[in-house]
Amino acid sequence: MLTSYIARALIAILMVSATASAQSPGEARELYMRGRQRYTRGDLDGALGDLTRAIDLTTRPAGSLNHSPGRLKLDLRGDTLNVPAPGLVDPLAAAIYADRSLVRHHLGDLEGAMEDCNRAIAIDPGLGAAYVNRGTVKSAKGDLDNAIEDFTRALAIDPRDVEALNNRGCALYRKGDLEAALINYDRAIALSPRRAEIYCNRAMVRRDKGDVDSSIADSDRAIKLNPRLPMAFHGRGLAKFMRRELEGAIKDFSRAIELDTSFADAYGNRGLARLVLGQDSLAAADLDRCISLDPSLKIELERRAQTARQSRARSR
Repeated sequence: MLTSYIARALIAILMVSATASAQSPGEARELYMRGRQRYTRGDLDGALGDLTRAIDLTTRPAGSLNHSPGRLKLDLRGDTLNVPAPGLVDPLAAAIYADRSLVRHHLGDLEGAMEDCNRAIAIDPGLGAAYVNRGTVKSAKGDLDNAIEDFTRALAIDPRDVEALNNRGCALYRKGDLEAALINYDRAIALSPRRAEIYCNRAMVRRDKGDVDSSIADSDRAIKLNPRLPMAFHGRGLAKFMRRELEGAIKDFSRAIELDTSFADAYGNRGLARLVLGQDSLAAADLDRCISLDPSLKIELERRAQTARQSRARSR
């Protein structure tokens, strides 16, 4: 079974608008709020433009690294950050940088997102959201140890930071530390029991630990909370696959695909289930679609398809 969908569960933070202060120029506040609204609507280019202009209005250069070393900011551990600290017109700039990092991340500009997080931290080393967002970028780059460190820093600022707990759990899961991942998800759910995506993540850990019933229960809870969450159906389908409930698994994978037609893993896993059932033509179409959506899955999918064929042969 393919399970790379964990990356979809990472949560990044859109800063709350209460960060805006009376010192903020009216135009900057308006651009910031409009940029946030555009981001939530999926207008990433429009959001990027608005947030960039808002940053221009709330910051001014403070010189280069070579000319003003004494003005570099420190992070929470006292380490010097490798970014110049701008002379601030408004402390809102840190939140705007943190939010723009989300836009850049979603646009695929991981380096730009990282730079924005670093600048947000340079301006306000106590801004937990910036550490969460930077950890999310590091996770996307495969730098899991440093991602975990950033999520831990965010939790030092606010031990009730649900996003930091969830995302640290995701990184720990990817490192294979299932027990630690489960602890983080348990804490996150205790603090925020209506976050469907966290149940999905815990379902995956429980499934990998062999607790399939609890995994399905978590997926059921996620679906109840958000009936349009593709990963919830996909996760339940994976658990049913493990229990050899193949028709039920196919039904869940199909629902995940209905909700997200670009969900490569769901096509791949539905194809594997169909292959085990002897539905070769349908399976071939699903497997081809999976690879066309995500070519990086090709080798793993071919290996698992061979295993599925062998399983079918043994059951005859």
